[in-house]
Amino acid sequence: MKIRFLILLIIPALLAINSYGNEIQPARKGVMDLTGIENHDRFIVRLNGEWEFYWKKMLKPHDFAGPSGIKPDLYGKVPSYWTSYKSAIPNISRYGYATYRLIVKLPPGYRNPIGFDMPVFDSSYEIYVNGKYMAGNGTPGINKEETRPWYERNFFKFDPVSDSITILINVANYEHRRGGFWLPVKMGSFHEIQKRIAGSWALDWASTSFLLGFALFFLFFFMLFPKDKLIGFFSLAAIGLAFRPFFTSNYLIHNLFPISWQWIVRFEYLGLYIILTGWYWFTLKLYPSRIFSVVTRVLTMVFTIVFILTLLVPVKIFSYAIFLYYPSMILLIGFSFYRSIRGMMARNLYDYVYFGAFVLLTLAAVHDIGMSLGRASNTSGYYLTYSLVIFVFIQATILLYRWVRSYYEKEKLQEELQYLNKNLEIKVSQRTQEINKRKDEIEKQSLMIATQNRQLSETLQLKNKLFSVIAHDLRSPIVNILYMLNLLKEDEYKEKYDTFANASISYAQQVITLLENMLVWGRGQQDKIKYAPDVRDLADIVLTNLSIFKESADKKDISMNFTQIGNSKAYFDKDLLDIIIRNLLSNAVKYTPRGGRISILLKDKTLTGEGVILKIFDNGIGIPKSRQKNLFTAAEVESTPGTENEKGTGLGLKLCQELVKINNGSIAVESKEGEGACFTITLPGGKS
Repeated sequence: MKIRFLILLIIPALLAINSYGNEIQPARKGVMDLTGIENHDRFIVRLNGEWEFYWKKMLKPHDFAGPSGIKPDLYGKVPSYWTSYKSAIPNISRYGYATYRLIVKLPPGYRNPIGFDMPVFDSSYEIYVNGKYMAGNGTPGINKEETRPWYERNFFKFDPVSDSITILINVANYEHRRGGFWLPVKMGSFHEIQKRIAGSWALDWASTSFLLGFALFFLFFFMLFPKDKLIGFFSLAAIGLAFRPFFTSNYLIHNLFPISWQWIVRFEYLGLYIILTGWYWFTLKLYPSRIFSVVTRVLTMVFTIVFILTLLVPVKIFSYAIFLYYPSMILLIGFSFYRSIRGMMARNLYDYVYFGAFVLLTLAAVHDIGMSLGRASNTSGYYLTYSLVIFVFIQATILLYRWVRSYYEKEKLQEELQYLNKNLEIKVSQRTQEINKRKDEIEKQSLMIATQNRQLSETLQLKNKLFSVIAHDLRSPIVNILYMLNLLKEDEYKEKYDTFANASISYAQQVITLLENMLVWGRGQQDKIKYAPDVRDLADIVLTNLSIFKESADKKDISMNFTQIGNSKAYFDKDLLDIIIRNLLSNAVKYTPRGGRISILLKDKTLTGEGVILKIFDNGIGIPKSRQKNLFTAAEVESTPGTENEKGTGLGLKLCQELVKINNGSIAVESKEGEGACFTITLPGGKS
């Protein structure tokens, strides 16, 4: 499975790098034959091959008019630097000027518009087609004083008037370490060339935007987690890559503001040093090695020195630093391959992915090195930036996968911590060392996970407090029930059977209420409360619960009355409303002194849009103002004993608020300490 994944990763890259083949035969002895082109409306060819080359001659189209007798010094291979012609022209040097000339044979009668896609030349040029000046970069001259270098991609349209065209290019270089042109001139149907240039320009902007976005993304996370140097160094390399298209290929910098030729070249080289430095440190953090650490530190110092020199010395000097860049890149890729292969042998999934990415980068890097030296067999353009876009995407995917995995690791650790809380005395000595080892990894988790942990901790504390209170409150009624049942076994107490039975029923009802509240609240914490609303008679629910609490109220001489005004139909869940009313009546009885009263008012206000309102009044001890604000939402579980020391969990009102909310209603309280309380529930009216 892993090998198939690797093949799927590499094959598209190989196809992308080799998909721009040239089916037309290259030029021979200064002539290129395009008469065999079949699709006249859609074709693009590279004018590669043997061009006429004239060293130390700045020829114009009129120099070839008539029987000029001018003979080329040689038929030079294009694209390449003219220093590669040294075997034929021993006195040729990187500094100087020359003329290139090519005759292109068109299909008979071809008169469609032709587009020319011109690369940059080192370091200036001008082009004539059929004797007409068409475009140029800078000003080529026969000496340094007359020459002005410039870099900018050119595109122009030409309308042929015959079956052949003559292309003449004058080139001069006195500023760069190389002379001539290392990328091909492309010619084709105008709309195809125009579309290809627009696509290339858009791709450069897209790549730059993508790389810059990810660079800032990684930089943001590095600022949040500065201990993770891997993200920081990758961000540095990505920033260098993001700005590289501004100074290569389409020279996007010209779309923003004017900049001199020298600074275009400077920034191109500065970007290389930033990329390589970030990439070296990223690889060191990815694959730690003592020897590679020394190499990385030495090269960082060297690149820093070269970086400064690039800002100070002329192009013709610092451009030789490219020969430091290439072996450094080869060393870096070689080490990365070696370590990723070792990881693959150890069946590490990350290394399978990295190996595929390094294969892609290697192919692109080798191609780009050949391009910059004028020796690439495929001269369609630089690929390293695009391949690194893929690499950045792969790296982002791996980082996200690691974060997700860390999230699950965190959940697993949380479960283990819960287990440790129960078995702390036995397990603490065994787990301390493991927890310490994982401490650094836990600290690297995202802020979202930290928030979830705090919420989980608060929930656990609330549950522990709740279970403690319930356990305490369950013990008392159960002990009383058992005590009364044992008394009934004695003959002398048999005559009090009814009294003991009623008391046992009351205690059992307390137990049931406690357990029911606990179970419903527990389901609420897991969002599993069943909600099945319907149009029902709310008065029936009230009357049923009044009968349940009649005996408890009679024992305290509390009078209870119920008043209904208007329709009592409402839209609610019967079971949930039953729990709500039972809890409120239980509290009313508990906190109302002997001889008190409890009143219940059910009023229909659906016509005014207020719904159905249920009010439960008592003249009990009331609720202090300090507690009323957080009565339904307090995080702490707090219970106040009743007027005759009745117990409670403190969960009832919190549960009522949650269940009323589920029923799309609201609950409110009005109370004065010592005068009683009034709880108001508003529910939606009955639906047809």
